[in-house]
Amino acid sequence: MNYFIQEVINDEGLQRSAGIKARDDIDAILLEQGYKPICIEMDQNARNRAGSLKRAAIHVEIASRWKKELKALGKGDTLLIQFPVSSHSVLLAPQVLACQRKGVRVVLFIHDLELFRHMKRKDVTMAAKVRIRLEEGSLLENADYIVAHNRSMRKQLIRMGFAPDRILVLGIFDYLIPDYDEKIGDRKAPSPDLPVCVAGAFRPNKSGYIYDLPDNVPFNLYGIGYEEKGAANVSYHGSFPPDDLPFAMEGSFGLVWDGDTADTCGGTYGEYLRINNPHKTSLYLASGLPVIIWDQAALADFVESNGCGLAIASLTELREALDRVTPEEYAEMVRKARRISSRLRRGGYTGRVLERLAEAD
Repeated sequence: MNYFIQEVINDEGLQRSAGIKARDDIDAILLEQGYKPICIEMDQNARNRAGSLKRAAIHVEIASRWKKELKALGKGDTLLIQFPVSSHSVLLAPQVLACQRKGVRVVLFIHDLELFRHMKRKDVTMAAKVRIRLEEGSLLENADYIVAHNRSMRKQLIRMGFAPDRILVLGIFDYLIPDYDEKIGDRKAPSPDLPVCVAGAFRPNKSGYIYDLPDNVPFNLYGIGYEEKGAANVSYHGSFPPDDLPFAMEGSFGLVWDGDTADTCGGTYGEYLRINNPHKTSLYLASGLPVIIWDQAALADFVESNGCGLAIASLTELREALDRVTPEEYAEMVRKARRISSRLRRGGYTGRVLERLAEAD
């Protein structure tokens, strides 16, 4: 029997989060593929308010829930865990190892590789770094299979010492959009004359580039945390739930960028693009928008090989890059983006990885 951990997190801050959308979509695809859910509930709001002693008790409580729910699994079963777990705890690894000792095959489906991203950040406490190393390291080391975002992440994991034959590659995250065909006709069709769309979290400490955008290109912004500066070429449209955003965005391309400046994707978040699959890439393509991406990003190869957008080194090159695109070339990019959209919206990339896992039995 195939099982997966379905985490139910009570957290007010996740209502408009792309992170929870990615996990929910994989839950939905797994259910469709016949995986049986093992539900783990956690009150993140209570955890956030708890003091040190209470948090320690919560860690024990969560581990007890995992132990109870995993007790029924046995030899020949597969357990898929979306990683890192939302109810993170250093006490979870022993519960997973106990399953493996009974003959359960454990698969980790990576969303974020915090061992790479957060360990380099100066604003992450030493206690958090120790937790990440203990929790993530032990689970990754003992997993039977790991689903990495792309070939670059796979190479990074191999450099970290993980066996190549245990690592499968997703390619790109799927993005399920309910009632897409019925609703998409109400949105203005992509056009080279429209602004470039940018979706995401626009807090200055994470996305400094958004306050350094070139003034010779119009932009439409969709997300949280934007501090309006009155730039004439930037229009801020607020935030939308992930399932509604595809119908709100209007533009020519979707921009995939991160870091401190428009010159390049630098800093911890920018460098993370070298191995990460940003979920906004899937959002744009599932919405039928071609993509503009940093040419050093891991997904730049996907965009270029599928002909669904442009890869550039710096946003200072954006105006020139847009001007070089002919109407015929743009129409072809839109056509290819729509072709990928169909696959993303039906869970095609996740489904392919699940097929490979089944073949590896």
